[in-house]
Amino acid sequence: MTATLYDTSKGLVEYSYAGIGPAILLLKGGHSSRDTDLSHNSLIYEGYSLLTISRPGYDLTDTSTGRTPRAFAETIIEILDHLQIDRVTVIAISAAGPTGIALAVNHPHRVEKLIMEAALTTPWNAKTKKQARLLFGKGEKAVWKGVRTLLKVSPNLAMKQIMSSLTTDPVDEYLNKLSPNDRRFIYDMLQTSRSGKGFVMDIDHTVSDLSKITVPVLGMYTQKDKSVDYSNAILLQSTVPTCEIYEVKSDSHLIWIGENAAQVWNKRLEFISQ
Repeated sequence: MTATLYDTSKGLVEYSYAGIGPAILLLKGGHSSRDTDLSHNSLIYEGYSLLTISRPGYDLTDTSTGRTPRAFAETIIEILDHLQIDRVTVIAISAAGPTGIALAVNHPHRVEKLIMEAALTTPWNAKTKKQARLLFGKGEKAVWKGVRTLLKVSPNLAMKQIMSSLTTDPVDEYLNKLSPNDRRFIYDMLQTSRSGKGFVMDIDHTVSDLSKITVPVLGMYTQKDKSVDYSNAILLQSTVPTCEIYEVKSDSHLIWIGENAAQVWNKRLEFISQ
C-alpha cells in the first residue's frame, strides 16, 4: 500500500489508507515497519478499509507527534479528522497496546471497538528496558543489518535467535513444528523489521487506567508468549467489564501463524462484525 505523509500540528505522520468499507485502524507493534504485514492487510479483501498509522519513531513518523500513548492518540484524532473518518475499530499489536488503550480511554466516541492482539497492558520491566536500550538504541541499524545478513546465510539460526525470546517452548522444538508458510511469515517479518527511534520510546510508555475503557474489547493472547506474558490478558479481563479474552492455542507471541491461525482470523472478523 502506498504510504502518505501528513503534516499534523506536532509533526509528520506516515500512514496508508486503502479499501472500501468500515474503517479499521491498525497500530503495529515494536520493530514493525511499513512493509511488515502480519496478515492484517487481507482485511481489505474482507470488505473493510484499513488505515495503518506508523507510530512515533517508526518509518517517517516524527517522534514529536507523540512521546506518550496519550499524546499520540491526540495526533491520531487529527488524522481521522483529516480523512473524515468518524469511528474506527482499533487493532493494537504488542507494543502498540498502550496507544490503543489511550485512544479508547480518551476518545471513546471515535472508537467502535478495540482489539488487543498479544498486546501490552502493563509497563515494561527494568531488565527488559535495559536490554532494549542496549540493542535498539544507537546501534539498532547494525543489529537489524546483522539479523538480515544472518537470514541470508543461515535462516534457521536467525529465526532461532529471535524466536527464543518469543516462545516458552524449547526453540528447536518450536521451529521443527513450523510449516513452510509459517517459516516464510517469520522470514518476511524479520526481513522488514526496523526499530528506528520508536522502540526505545515504546519501552517508556505508561498505560492508561484500564477501568476507564467503555468500548467493547477483544483480547487475543497465548499462554506460550514469552514476550507478552499472559498476565496482560488476565489484567485486561479483570479490569475491563466490556472485555472478552480469546485464548489462542499458539506456541509463541506470533499468534497469526500455526495450526490455529484460521481461528484467530475468524474470531477477529466475528468480533468486528457483531
